[in-house]
Order: sequence, then structure tokens, then C-alpha cells
Amino acid sequence: MRTRLVLASAALGAAILTGAATTAQAAPASPDPGNTTAAATIFDTWIYVGTYSTHTACYRDGQNSAYAEWDCRQSSTGKWQLWVNIDS
Repeated sequence: MRTRLVLASAALGAAILTGAATTAQAAPASPDPGNTTAAATIFDTWIYVGTYSTHTACYRDGQNSAYAEWDCRQSSTGKWQLWVNIDS
């Protein structure tokens, strides 16, 4: 009986260690391996420019900015924030 308990404990310990090591070393799966632009968006640097009371004012300044990528996002207060991608 004692031998069975020792062997079962050893097997359980080995299974736990093997499973933990496999999980720790597993690479995350990519949803679309052919998509190379997904990695590029991680490194985009967006900075906040200013807050506007209307979407029109935010949009106008976004169009007149020196950056190709910009976005007007509505804040929780209802005002609009202009963000630009300084890598564009």
C-alpha cells in the first residue's frame, strides 16, 4: 500500500511539473499567421493633441495636422479628443 502511494505521488508530481513546463513554454497562437500588419500596429505611437467641444473642430484640426493618421475620439464627458500617430 505504501509503495502505491509513493508511486502515485511521484506520477502526479511529474504530471504537474510536465504540464506546468509545457504551459510556460507554449508560444501564443496567432489568429492570422499571414497577417503581417498586426505586429506593426503594436508599435504605433499615438499621442493626445487636444480636446474639442465639437466633432467638427476636432476633425478640422485632424485634417490640418502634419500626420497621415489621426483620430477624433469622444471622451466620457462628451467632448472630442484629437489623437495623432506620430509614426505616420
